[in-house]
Amino acid sequence: MKIFYATDIHAAESTFRKFTNAGPFYNADMVIYGGDFVGKAVVPIIHKKSQWEATYYGSTVVLKDERDLPDLQKTLHDAGFYWIIMSEEEIEKINKEDVERITRELQVKQLQNWVELMDERFSKNKLPCVIIPGNDDPPYIDELLGKLKFVKNGDNQVIAMNGFEVLSLSCGHPTIFKYPRDISEEELGQKIDKLAAQVKNMQKCIFNLHVPPYDTDLDQDTLYDEDLNPVLDGDSLATGPVGSKAVREAIEKYQPLLSLHGHVHSSRGTSVIGRTLCINPGSNYDEIQLRGVLLDIDKNGEINNYTLTSG
Repeated sequence: MKIFYATDIHAAESTFRKFTNAGPFYNADMVIYGGDFVGKAVVPIIHKKSQWEATYYGSTVVLKDERDLPDLQKTLHDAGFYWIIMSEEEIEKINKEDVERITRELQVKQLQNWVELMDERFSKNKLPCVIIPGNDDPPYIDELLGKLKFVKNGDNQVIAMNGFEVLSLSCGHPTIFKYPRDISEEELGQKIDKLAAQVKNMQKCIFNLHVPPYDTDLDQDTLYDEDLNPVLDGDSLATGPVGSKAVREAIEKYQPLLSLHGHVHSSRGTSVIGRTLCINPGSNYDEIQLRGVLLDIDKNGEINNYTLTSG
């Protein structure tokens, strides 16, 4: 059986559409998504008399022809940004509550479309798919994910699929960024324990845990201080492990067949903990690139081979 896994698409429209087509493309028998659907920022497109301006990635784009707007809007969507057209007067009056409201409205609008698209494409191909939100996803998107009919939201569940059991959890450990689903390491461990107690056969169980295990090749990232400034190591950025100790302890304790993770976009790689193969395929969502992993697993629960994919 072939399993395709990807994670951390963060509102990048074309990358998401690649994900919904990846199963047939790779001849997969099952698809798993590891969380983080929403984007991180809204880019205002400011209408000034006869031109439009948008600032992102530290640069300002100026358009003098309204016919160029769709291309700019697509570029923003493909980079994982939301956009809204506003006048200079509207921008001057906007406050924090407005920003939160607009962000939520745009997140919900896009995800409604994504839920429909996932159900349509996966059901059409009769391809089983388990998805979860990630720790960066606000809780209010759960209602939307609950409307999935064919695709299954596996968050905080163990789902039997194609002879395997998929144990899934969106929550993450505490971070200085204070993501919406951050909880204590103790609570995270307890949640995994509760789910693990439902598993009938760990030798054919796949952990789908958004955050990676601590101090592995899956969780190396830039370190930040309490003021969210990058820590320096001489003239370079300091890096180190940023994953979850509770997740690592759970893998060591239960030894599932496979453990799939995301969250740390730059730490694409594999590690082995005991008998368990652990994988983070990384994420390059903002460059219209779907990173994933394709695994070939036999019916007895032996991993024959795996390939980190990008396309």
